[in-house]
Amino acid sequence: MPTKKRKHDEAPTNIPAKKFKGDLSLASYTIQDDITEIGESAFEDCYNLTSIETVTQIAWPKFKGLGNIFPVTITDSLTKIGKRAFKGCTNLTSIIIPDSVTEIGDWAFYNCRGLTSITIPNSVTSIGEDAFYGCLGLTSITIPDSVTSISDNAFRGCESLTSITIPDSVTAIGESAFAYCQSLTSITIPNSVTEIGKRAFYGCESLTSITIPNSVTSISDDAFFGCESLTSITIPDSAKIDDYTFYGCKSLKSITIPDSVTKI
Repeated sequence: MPTKKRKHDEAPTNIPAKKFKGDLSLASYTIQDDITEIGESAFEDCYNLTSIETVTQIAWPKFKGLGNIFPVTITDSLTKIGKRAFKGCTNLTSIIIPDSVTEIGDWAFYNCRGLTSITIPNSVTSIGEDAFYGCLGLTSITIPDSVTSISDNAFRGCESLTSITIPDSVTAIGESAFAYCQSLTSITIPNSVTEIGKRAFYGCESLTSITIPNSVTSISDDAFFGCESLTSITIPDSAKIDDYTFYGCKSLKSITIPDSVTKI
């Protein structure tokens, strides 16, 4: 069956729910400036749809159920990638976010298993909770120095992630931010960070070394729980250590505890 390229032709400013559901002739789609809302499951099960060009703001559930979507082109007028925008687009392999974007919403790329690379521009100031949760194919990512905090579960379950750069602008690493990043071998936490959240590196079983700067005042519960390959760690003078922080770190051979610690 031949495939088609279409533009939005609705009179109102929305694409109705289930508008193109199951349309096997749809190959690509351009969303015009006047569109403010796309209904639930509007493109669900459009298995031949390989590209979408969109503008202004992407919000859930615009691409719900597009397991077979591939490259996505986003125009420079986009300012926000909303909640669940690409959630469950399992075959999305790459995306370039323009430098007009300032916010990546919660669950924006949740469970995008095929995503191997993504460029986050310096314009982005906020990466939402669960933004890249379960992106199994993502191998590396650079967080721009415009970001001040890494939200809860932001990169949780990114099993192929081997390296990540955290800029000096970041002051807090959220709960489970890198939990179950099983291929992560090392990470440097900059001097700007004051707080490492609960379960931040929980289950990072390949992590062999980590540098915790003197700026850190709080290492929360289970922060390095199950980091089986971690061999040494130095705790800064300023840090408060909560329960089970290093539980299950069975390769840990040396640890330096400062004089300031009064309770373990």
